[in-house]
Amino acid sequence: MLTLLNIQDFLQESIKGETPLSPDLIDQFVEDCQTSIEKQMKRQKGEWRIRMSGLGRPLCQQMLDKKGVHEDMEYNAVLRFLFGDITEAILMFIMRQAGVKVVDFQKPCTLEIAGHTINGTLDVILEENGEIKVWDIKSASDWAFKNKYAHGYEKLLEEDPFGYIMQGYLYAEAAGYPFGGWLVVNKSSGEVLQVEVPSWQDDKPAYLKDAERRVKYLMNPNSKFVKGYTPQPETIKVKSEVVSTGNKLMPKECGFCGYRNHCWPKAVLHDKVTSKAKFPPKVWYTTLKTTSL
Repeated sequence: MLTLLNIQDFLQESIKGETPLSPDLIDQFVEDCQTSIEKQMKRQKGEWRIRMSGLGRPLCQQMLDKKGVHEDMEYNAVLRFLFGDITEAILMFIMRQAGVKVVDFQKPCTLEIAGHTINGTLDVILEENGEIKVWDIKSASDWAFKNKYAHGYEKLLEEDPFGYIMQGYLYAEAAGYPFGGWLVVNKSSGEVLQVEVPSWQDDKPAYLKDAERRVKYLMNPNSKFVKGYTPQPETIKVKSEVVSTGNKLMPKECGFCGYRNHCWPKAVLHDKVTSKAKFPPKVWYTTLKTTSL
């Protein structure tokens, strides 16, 4: 946790106005921001390829991407991507100013997996107490910060729809260093967490094996697209008896997916039928037979 302590100490000193700033590091921050803006504002759809950052995502998403199916994105997606990149640039500036030992940053890396060259760009390699490790930087919503990252590595193991754990282990394998974990910034409060992979954890071989399985599947021209998730029947408890509404709820993973309309073209966003709230939350239904109880 030395990196987190250095960050906190530096920011605490900044509040007092007692931190001299390096012009060179400010210039580096400006350059990092410019690179991020150009990357996100000039997005170009290139030839499909597997990247380390996306290999852990649901295979159904990756197969549709490979097939060239259009991924729906709202205009604010660009802002979200920019927030992530700029937050990373801010944290890197702070770490450098705070004296954190940065071994490398935004380092391109490659791995041979199942006979294919897979590319990626790791976020940062840091040295702490003589140990060099690969770290990933994430910006998180207040909810994700408190309900996922704040509960540590074990919570991420339970649910990792974006494949962040596999991503980290692939970067680490390519760089030849252990995977340290994540440096996470709360976009709402500005709080920072250092989420460490426990030293006793030995998940890396399993994730590398799964990565090989995924590459073989994605690169096999005979692989078929299969929806990765199944709608769940909506039920309600009436006098100790579980009763079906006849509706089916879209899997939550699909609700946030850019390919939602491709997989569930008849889906309906509707007030949750079983909710007793005055203002029911809206949920996605793949089948909506009963609109009220």
